[in-house]
Amino acid sequence: MPYVDAKPIIETLRQDLVPIEFRGSPAGREATWTAWVTQHDKEIRARLERGDEDSIVNLLLFGVTFTRLPRVTDKDAPLPGQSGQLVDSALVQGRLTDLVTALASPGTNDRLLFARTVAERNGFDPASAAGREGLRRRIADDLRRVLAENDAYTQTKAAGPAPGPGAVQESTFFHDRGLSSDTSIFPDVAIDQALGALKANGIVRPDAIRRVAIIGPGLDFADKRDGHDFYPQQTLQPFAVVDSLRRLGLAAAGMPAVVTFDLSGRVNQHLQAARARARAGEPYLLNVPRDTTARWNPELVSYWERFGDRIGDPAVGSAPAAAGAVTVRSVRVRPGEVAAIEPQDLNIVLQRIDLPAGDRFDLVVATNVLVYYDVFEQCLALANITRMLKPGGVFLSNTDVPTLPHLPIARIGYTELAYTDQANAADRLVWLQRSHE
Repeated sequence: MPYVDAKPIIETLRQDLVPIEFRGSPAGREATWTAWVTQHDKEIRARLERGDEDSIVNLLLFGVTFTRLPRVTDKDAPLPGQSGQLVDSALVQGRLTDLVTALASPGTNDRLLFARTVAERNGFDPASAAGREGLRRRIADDLRRVLAENDAYTQTKAAGPAPGPGAVQESTFFHDRGLSSDTSIFPDVAIDQALGALKANGIVRPDAIRRVAIIGPGLDFADKRDGHDFYPQQTLQPFAVVDSLRRLGLAAAGMPAVVTFDLSGRVNQHLQAARARARAGEPYLLNVPRDTTARWNPELVSYWERFGDRIGDPAVGSAPAAAGAVTVRSVRVRPGEVAAIEPQDLNIVLQRIDLPAGDRFDLVVATNVLVYYDVFEQCLALANITRMLKPGGVFLSNTDVPTLPHLPIARIGYTELAYTDQANAADRLVWLQRSHE
């Protein structure tokens, strides 16, 4: 991203929202920019490692392939400020013992193999007694950190937005957390609803979507909302968006082409491997679990029941008894749909691809991504997204990012969807549209 694109953002935002390197006198800012971008890209990418550790915490709480103990559920959740009680509980300590033991002999379990890689990266050898003991303490500490972060988020949300320049805004609350790749079907339901509303309002016309960008497609490792580990890791959103576009009649004939942008080499390699298998004629298997004891709202149930029927064929899926009252919808995605996805390594805050006018995107989607960045970073990301959108193109985000006067993009509406009757189980998907030029 060149300085010329960052300059109006630096000049428009309050100085306390701008990195310290760019406050004060404008002299020297441009010379500072290139070095700052290089360093900041490294810092953002380093957050992936902490996100990996958060994923392993989710595996500890929700996984069933390494233990016979029950999953941690809402009834086990501690009261605010009492997270230590959960960490020290017999259930969590037992699951922790089983997880660390399993990492010594992970076999072919891809999640355990990845968790072992992370352990070794942090200096722990699960094959040794000392390594396992150190790893136990490290994962327990990570769990305490995650629970404390969740407590802080809940308290901030309950208090509502605070006045003043030091206020913590919900839309940037996770700006200093690890970048986790975990994902689930929930945001895809909100996208489906938003696309339907955009069509009904004439904002997106039938057969109009040719090119789509998915920012942070994610990988279903063990999501914190509804995590399971009894099926292979998978990505959902690229397929879910195409499925919705076809069902709603918004996809152009023979389209759309999908580009995914992700920082995670693990996500990109997963998609590249899927594309290679697709070229050999192999479909992509999706497994979408549903906990029948959870009070899903009718829109979510209806979406789950038809998920994937426009891009693939039904397959037989099942859950082990240890997963609880879970039923699985399985879909074999046709190889042609998989091969149409092009993964690219890209840091949306600081990078973009410069596209000819005819190759710009009709639709860009980013869910559970921009909340991990501060206001300045969100503005940089929106500038990059705007440059990649065609005139009239739409950007959907469940983070209400700031819009600035110099950018030819504006907020035009939103849809809200509650997934269940539980607190914090809802999304507001904001619609932004690039101006027609």
